[in-house]
Amino acid sequence: MEERAMKLIHMADVHLNRMPEEREGIGSIRKQEIQDTFDQVLIQAKKEKVDCILIAGDLYDHPPMMEELKELNARFKKLSPITIVLIAGNHDFVEENGSYERFEFAENVIFLKSKTLQSHYVESLNTTFWGFSYHQKEIRESLYDRIEPVKGEGYHILLAHGGDETHIPIDYENLKWLGFDYIALGHIHKQEQIVEDFMGYSGSLEPLDRTEKGEHGYYLVDISEEGQRMTFVPAAKRSYEVIEVEVEEDETLFDLTGRIEDEMIERGRQNFYEIHMTGYTSLSKKFSFEALEKKYYIIDILDETMKDYDENELYEENKENILGMFIEEIRSLSDPYKEEAMTMGIEALLHTKVK
Repeated sequence: MEERAMKLIHMADVHLNRMPEEREGIGSIRKQEIQDTFDQVLIQAKKEKVDCILIAGDLYDHPPMMEELKELNARFKKLSPITIVLIAGNHDFVEENGSYERFEFAENVIFLKSKTLQSHYVESLNTTFWGFSYHQKEIRESLYDRIEPVKGEGYHILLAHGGDETHIPIDYENLKWLGFDYIALGHIHKQEQIVEDFMGYSGSLEPLDRTEKGEHGYYLVDISEEGQRMTFVPAAKRSYEVIEVEVEEDETLFDLTGRIEDEMIERGRQNFYEIHMTGYTSLSKKFSFEALEKKYYIIDILDETMKDYDENELYEENKENILGMFIEEIRSLSDPYKEEAMTMGIEALLHTKVK
């Protein structure tokens, strides 16, 4: 059969039913947003007229219940004739006698649920899909190293989940030469092309905690006799952002707050923010951003500013104590870092309230 061009969506690590940011009081909102983003990708699959959707593990945050699979299957069935291919990962692994093991998906769904490598040929696509599912939380064996080079007509696509020492270590170089036309990876939540336009991690659709910065989404992949092309498509409703602020010496709290708020408005009110402040300030009190925290999702404030002290005035007022002796000692040094040492030392000694 002649090989024709094929378009597919590659996603992974959706983690349906997870509730990120419960501490911020929006766990249930984020849970629904993860579901909504997943649904939007399915809608986009229809619009793009893709041939198939690959889900490379951890569609759920836990082994799913029967009712959850019924809801999922209804969504998938509505996408026909699009073919959906999925494997279970370390979070939504196939439990013995569990729902995954017993559930019968719609005809357009291929669930590669075996614990050993299996294949499924789809004649309409002239494509063989390969993969296996987790049946436990951890697998330390390098199972993908045991795969023999694939042969036969049509396209060959592998779905794989893992990449660290407790979740199937992967030798990417070995995998590259096994004859597959595309390798869809899951488990790592940050999107990355391991081999350009051929093998990569799509990352999670939504960032799932504050360590998962950067863009999140899925790959739109085109495969033809000429080769492959992977295009990353951002899909997340929110992101984790870091705002780096260098505080100016004479800057008021009003002006500083305004600068930070302008930056948050520009990047998006819906996002989660870490504020990292450096520089020197004449403000005598610690920064307070209560007004901003009521309007935006500020999850952390790292204050590494140093106070802008009048060194001469401090010395004159503290000649007879340890602070004055410290200033005198540092002044006598020729070290290129003595200014920084002076500021840090004064800050530390003042905080101890030594007199």
